[in-house]
Amino acid sequence: MLDLSKASLVGKGSSRLCYVHPEDDRKCVKVIYTRRPEINQVEMKHYRRFQRRHVSWELLARPYGFVETSEGEGVVFSLARDFDGEISKPLEHYLSFASSRDCLKHLRDALKEFKSFLFRDAIVVRELKLDNVVFQRISEGRCRLVLIDGVGNNQFLPLANYSRTFARRMLKRKWRQFEADLLERGFSDLPE
Repeated sequence: MLDLSKASLVGKGSSRLCYVHPEDDRKCVKVIYTRRPEINQVEMKHYRRFQRRHVSWELLARPYGFVETSEGEGVVFSLARDFDGEISKPLEHYLSFASSRDCLKHLRDALKEFKSFLFRDAIVVRELKLDNVVFQRISEGRCRLVLIDGVGNNQFLPLANYSRTFARRMLKRKWRQFEADLLERGFSDLPE
């Protein structure tokens, strides 16, 4: 059993807490705190599909499986870190502070790469939100976006799970909303 009593809390989502893995600081453990125990199982189905399709894990948090913790069942994922060792912050963080605008000068290219990845690999997402994507600074002048949460399908008829065509249609809608959120936050240099 993995003891999380002294683990650092990375973040809190709508249904899970995310801790730095106490034995490997390059990983994190997500533990459910709501009454929706099926979340991990459903999400992992999608990740297993991605693994079978051999998607790249560069722009997507890599799953390492289930683990029993002192807080209940958890799921282990890779933890995005910046070149200086700091935990990568959600894109929303950088858009919230005017002083961080300098960090975003390469965001347009990172958005283009991220969008290309999502559509090329038909990554099915439940929600594409600014706090589900981290802005990872790879070096002083390079960054990339990494999807850390929101994988899954909340459609009544989940055709996107079985068809890349339907997955891309769904992604088109989710991407438009993601761009609208960026515009609302004042970022207007969107890629085409």
